[in-house]
Order: sequence, then structure tokens, then C-alpha cells
Amino acid sequence: MKLTTVPMAFVLVMVLSAVGIAGEETAGAEKSPAPLDFKKAEAEVKTSYAKAHPEIQEYILWTARQFGRSGLWLNEDALAALSEEARDEKVRYLATLLEEGEYGRHLCAGLAEASALKDKRLVPGLMKVAGYHREDQDYDCRAKWMAVAALARQQSDDAVPLLISLVDHGNQNTRNWSRAALSRQTGQDFKQDKHAWAKWWQEQGREPIDAELLKPWQAPSGNEK
Repeated sequence: MKLTTVPMAFVLVMVLSAVGIAGEETAGAEKSPAPLDFKKAEAEVKTSYAKAHPEIQEYILWTARQFGRSGLWLNEDALAALSEEARDEKVRYLATLLEEGEYGRHLCAGLAEASALKDKRLVPGLMKVAGYHREDQDYDCRAKWMAVAALARQQSDDAVPLLISLVDHGNQNTRNWSRAALSRQTGQDFKQDKHAWAKWWQEQGREPIDAELLKPWQAPSGNEK
């Protein structure tokens, strides 16, 4: 039987190619969020939103069902596979995007990723998007409520006054997620009562909330006929 000798150079090329492909797959896995695991979403509700009203708990699960398949709702650990260096790069990228980007749906994928990265550097940009408002006309609230949902996981004291101002917002997603975020952070649920939220917050030794933020929500003037 005649044996065929495979050139060493060919073998080396094949090995390097295999390593390269494996490296690309690993890098891709590092960059891509893990797909939604609904059991993890249920566990998050039970542990982090246990003090929220049952309606709010159901709303969080509805959000996971509704937006999980499209990647606009991620589990808390969806980006846990990122290396420390990749995570830092991702946080800096998202912080710049949210702080400097124009408001719109093009921010939504970034907002979903920001919701899975607890980092104080993301809070200013998330607050900017969550606080977006127009007095003159109605506007798309998807980016707004997704920013609020991301702030829920950040649990930042800086965001509390803004969240309180949104508990009676005209957009259902925005007001329910504001309640969810506040319940997660404080263990309280004063529903849409801004003044009750503000009173409780001040009783915890916090600064009084600006009266402007406690005014009842009003629809943009452009909606009036």
C-alpha cells in the first residue's frame, strides 16, 4: 500500500485556519448578547421586583415575551461572556452613543445592551434618553421607556427624581417601567402618586425633589385640537 505524504506546510495552514475560525467564533460570541432565557426573566422578577405590584411584575414578563425574540429585551447576564477589556469598550461606546446621539429608535439596540451592563458611566446617557420630551408634538416613546427599563437595573439614586416624574406618563410602557424601576430600588410602590413618592424619598434623608418634576403629566400641546 502506498502512503501519501502530506506536506508540512499544508498541515500548518489547516491548523492555523482552524485556530483562526475558532478565534472568530469566540470573538463573535463575546460581542453578541446571549439569547433570552425566560426562566431567568421569571427569576429576576421574583428576586428584584418582589415588592412591585403584581400588575408591574406581569408587565415586566410581558416585556420579556414581547421583545425578547427581537433582542430588544435581554437578561441581566446577557453580556456576561464579555472579557473585562471588551466590556469596558462596550460601556464607553454606549455611554457616548446615549449621551451624544440624537433621540430615536436607532438607539434601541444599544439601550437593550445597556440594560445588561450595570455601570454608573451609563447612567447620564440613560437619563438623557429617558428624560426626552417635546412640548409641541407627540413622539415615539420606545427609546424612552427602554432607557427607563435600563435604569431599573442600574439602581442609581441620581435617576430617582426623573423616574418619579414619569410614573404618570401618558405612555403605558414609560409609566409602568418607571414604577418598576422605583419598586426595584426602594421596595415601595406608590403607583402614580408623585407626591407620595417624593415624600417617602425625602423621608429617607434625600434632597427635596424639584416641584416641576411633580406636576401632573400633560400631553404635548400639538395633540390638542
